Amino acid sequence: MLSYDQVKRRSLSAAAIAISILMVPPAAAQDRTPIAEFKDGFTTQQLEKFRSNYNLPHLLSGGDASVWWSMRTSEVMQTAVLPVSQPTMPLEEAFNPEVGKIMAETMNFGTMSLDDFMVHPESYAAAFIVVHKGKVVYETYPGMNPWDTRVWMSNAKTMAALVVDLLIDEGKIDQENTVVKYMPEFRGTGWADVKVIDVLDMTPGVNAEETTETRADPDSIATRLFLAEFGIKHNGVHETVVNVLKDAVKVRAPGTKFEYGSPATQMLVLLAEVVTGEPFAQLAEKKIWSKIGAEAPLEIHLSPGGLAATHGVVSSRLRDMARFGMLYTPSWDKIATEQIVTSKIIKRIQNSRGRDFYRKGYDGPVFIDRLNDDTIIGNSRQWDAVWKDGDFWKSGLQGQAIYVSPDRDLVIGAFSTNSTDGSIHRFLRPIATSGLFDK
Repeated sequence: MLSYDQVKRRSLSAAAIAISILMVPPAAAQDRTPIAEFKDGFTTQQLEKFRSNYNLPHLLSGGDASVWWSMRTSEVMQTAVLPVSQPTMPLEEAFNPEVGKIMAETMNFGTMSLDDFMVHPESYAAAFIVVHKGKVVYETYPGMNPWDTRVWMSNAKTMAALVVDLLIDEGKIDQENTVVKYMPEFRGTGWADVKVIDVLDMTPGVNAEETTETRADPDSIATRLFLAEFGIKHNGVHETVVNVLKDAVKVRAPGTKFEYGSPATQMLVLLAEVVTGEPFAQLAEKKIWSKIGAEAPLEIHLSPGGLAATHGVVSSRLRDMARFGMLYTPSWDKIATEQIVTSKIIKRIQNSRGRDFYRKGYDGPVFIDRLNDDTIIGNSRQWDAVWKDGDFWKSGLQGQAIYVSPDRDLVIGAFSTNSTDGSIHRFLRPIATSGLFDK
């Protein structure tokens, strides 16, 4: 079993903050319902219990309430629903049982196959998909139904980055400009001399990084951001996301080290809104979702003030999250009416700041441990890891994942509800490098 300190280190967002503040034990130490039992929904008794305990620890620490919140987010948060604008573009199927046999060394269960891990009673894995050349070659749903939606968690950060990258391609944003050139209301704050590229790459040099210390601090920028988004008071006051971000102060020169933090993502959301004069959800619909032949609407959840919480609170079906990943592959035309992600955008992602930069940050080593892979060459544009072969990966709290291999025309997606064991990520790189997808 992991120690409590290890649990805190490996939890990368609000769950760790909340657990640290209120000292609620991690869900693995509590009695949990087998995740498969929630495929049939929730009882009124369960709902009353979850709603009566509406606080960050119970919603985000990985227990039963987390399963409910991740599958019913639109019932507790304001939600912008992005409709299906195009006829569904079905994914072909060419299932390959060899994918399920791929092995990985897990954090707590030894070395096992993907098939075995997905049904392990303590993996709390909900769903897993592998799409190669536009065809589904592996798919399983032990903890949800194929038609259920689940929250992406930090996987959603890539959507904020993509919208900004599209605005860069349109000439509306120059990534070498400071954010205050576009958002003058942030003059005099810690963001004053931070370039757009430094926000994209999570190296702003302000006190908005998520670390063990900041997650344990009830007054940190990261903690206050989550409280504001969930409508929970800080020191007796309901704060706004914008005012919390304005309180950030400079602690080092921008571009110095990798500083993972959701506040940086929310600065991208605000930047896109200010530059276009449109709400982020509307931008995401116009520029992305309206061009995808999705199976179901995309849900972008909002703070009480109406700002899209795109650092993590976005929901969809698993296949539709995989479709988003396919935008970065040669098979984009299998799921979209036009090319959204250009080769220029992909090259920007692959052009990371390097191994030394990545390892200087708090979360670089955390991600290396999470993947059990020390070959990562860096992070880039809200993606958590980039490899020499051009692959890139994004992770989300409790075991959500998007892995993209443009050269292999491969996308892997995963949903989970496990805050103490991120082993689901350890299968991603072995799948990609297995040789099954090199042709």
